[in-house]
Amino acid sequence: MAKVSFYVDGFNLYHAISKLQRPELKWLNLRVLAASFLEKHDTLVGVTYFTAPMVWNADKYQRHRLYIDALIAQRVAVVESRFHKSKKYCNGFSRYCDFYEEKQTDVAFAVRVLTDAHLGLMDRAILVTADSDQIPLVRQLVESFPTIAVQIAAPPGRMREARDLCNAATHRSEISEGRLATCLMPRNVTDETGRIVARCPVSYLPAE
Repeated sequence: MAKVSFYVDGFNLYHAISKLQRPELKWLNLRVLAASFLEKHDTLVGVTYFTAPMVWNADKYQRHRLYIDALIAQRVAVVESRFHKSKKYCNGFSRYCDFYEEKQTDVAFAVRVLTDAHLGLMDRAILVTADSDQIPLVRQLVESFPTIAVQIAAPPGRMREARDLCNAATHRSEISEGRLATCLMPRNVTDETGRIVARCPVSYLPAE
């Protein structure tokens, strides 16, 4: 029996799904997705989602908060980082513009995975990301914890860019569009008491 932990780079997965042009796939149940990777007798010990809310965009922020509330109701641990605003020169506008850069998420991801490994919480780690910045993390896991199977589950369409990351791991796969479609949350997400805690945004509803 293997203990499995599932870690999701939120924006890496989100942008991959956006390219599929199927907005309903964004209402994704990460716990069900994680369970779809389990083998017979495996135990899912944790699902952790790493993200940074876009506080400067009211519509996106509201949708993101709904999604976070829905994930928490599904017993997904959410680790929030932040965006840093800076001024950079825009050639297109011939002036300085506001730019937002995601901060701390990659580090939070790596620290959490390594901490869980040191605590002996898992026999298999599944990392949902194609970010090459996590290559040092994967190499350290493989070197320091040889009994832990390290699997990269690349977001859809990102297997090629995840090649070096996958080569550092012990197992690799790409999440298919079809798999995502089988792992969606209901339109209304309830907590353990039956109270509705989040409703799927209208923009995420499938076209009729």
